[in-house]
Amino acid sequence: MKRISAAVLILSACFASRAWGQKPTCGVHTPWTEFHRTNMERWNPCEKVLSVKTVRNLKRKWSYSTGNYVESSPAVANGVVYIGSEDDHVYALNAKTGRKLWRYAAGSGVGTSPVVANGMMYVGSDGGKVYAFGLK
Repeated sequence: MKRISAAVLILSACFASRAWGQKPTCGVHTPWTEFHRTNMERWNPCEKVLSVKTVRNLKRKWSYSTGNYVESSPAVANGVVYIGSEDDHVYALNAKTGRKLWRYAAGSGVGTSPVVANGMMYVGSDGGKVYAFGLK
């Protein structure tokens, strides 16, 4: 038991020091670990493009309709948008054009948000499965 506790302590120290060493890109600390902070603030002091004055200038570039509703947030990596749909499919879309690159039939709804890490995309389905896709 002491060995497990020591291993957990060492690993925690390694991960914590790595996380503390990451610097925000704008020089302001913004601990955004969830959509709404506990104080319900929803602004980002590092954002320099969108503001109350510029948001009205946004224009839709594209949209894509799946066969059913989309509950999750997309994941965007390397010019590709990954999304799950309740039409039982996972989609990969070109981020610039919205053109479908591929879709995968999961066999049940895909309400979870995809995650991209280390050249892989992971997503879970309502059918209790987790899928991993290798990205090129």
